Amino acid sequence: MFKVVAVFFMLLVACHGLSGINGGYQERPDLIEDKSVLLLTHFAAEYLSTSQNLLLENFRVVRVQTQLVNGMNYKIDFVAKPVNDISGEKTTCQVVIHVSFQSVKSILQSQCQTS
Repeated sequence: MFKVVAVFFMLLVACHGLSGINGGYQERPDLIEDKSVLLLTHFAAEYLSTSQNLLLENFRVVRVQTQLVNGMNYKIDFVAKPVNDISGEKTTCQVVIHVSFQSVKSILQSQCQTS
């Protein structure tokens, strides 16, 4: 019986090691064009307009990662055009938005670069 339990435990550990880092971010290319992610991107843009006086339009999501942690963290990379910009420059942003199990949204992190 001990051997069976030991083999089961070793298989469990081996499978757990192959599944990725528990609690880490998972790539989610299937969510790039998802409406809920686009809504979260607009939520982040509203936050950026009030917190950094950065007004953006023409959003394009380029990467989405998720992390399950007392709700869901969405790490969203997107490209946008600054409003009233005549230079044609693009702004690239990465935001982390936490959505609680009660659907309360909050911005955990944001950074943007204009190039």
